[in-house]
Amino acid sequence: MKKNSTILVILIAISLIIIYTLTSTYAIIINVKEENGIQEIVNTITLRDLLTNENGTYNNTYYDVIKEVSLTEEEANLIMDSDKLNENLQIVLNSVVDYKLNNNISAKLSNDYIYNLILDGFNNTNTLSKELKTKVINKAYEYKQDISDYVYDIEVNLIEGVK
Repeated sequence: MKKNSTILVILIAISLIIIYTLTSTYAIIINVKEENGIQEIVNTITLRDLLTNENGTYNNTYYDVIKEVSLTEEEANLIMDSDKLNENLQIVLNSVVDYKLNNNISAKLSNDYIYNLILDGFNNTNTLSKELKTKVINKAYEYKQDISDYVYDIEVNLIEGVK
C-alpha cells in the first residue's frame, strides 16, 4: 500500500511542477472562438506547446522545469508526449476558459482536483518509469496548494470572426 501511495505522489508532483512553472514563467494565452454560443479553444494546446517556442526550440520554461526536477531530455519528452497528461491538460484549460470568459466561478477547479488530474495522467502513462514518477512527485508536492491560483492567471483571448 505504501508503494502505491509513493507512486501516486510522484505522478502528481511532476505535473504540478510543470503546470506551476509554465503558468508562472511563460506567457500563456488561450485563444478561443465562439460559434452558435459554444466556446472552443483554437487549436489543441499540449504540454509540448507550452514548453517550446513557435520555431520548435525549447523555451525558458522547459529549462526551468528540467533544472527544478533534474530531468533528462528523454524524461521530459516522455512527459510531454503523454496522451493522458495532455488529455487532462485540456480539462484544465477548458475550465480556465469557462471561468475567465463566462465569469463562471463554479468552473474553477480546486488544487486537489487539478492534483488528482495530474495523478491520473501519470498513473495512466505506462512509458514513465517508477523512478521518474518518484523523482517528480517528491519535488512537485510542495506546489500543490498554489497551483489553482497560477493556472487561473492564464490569459484567455476571445477571437472574433474565427470559424
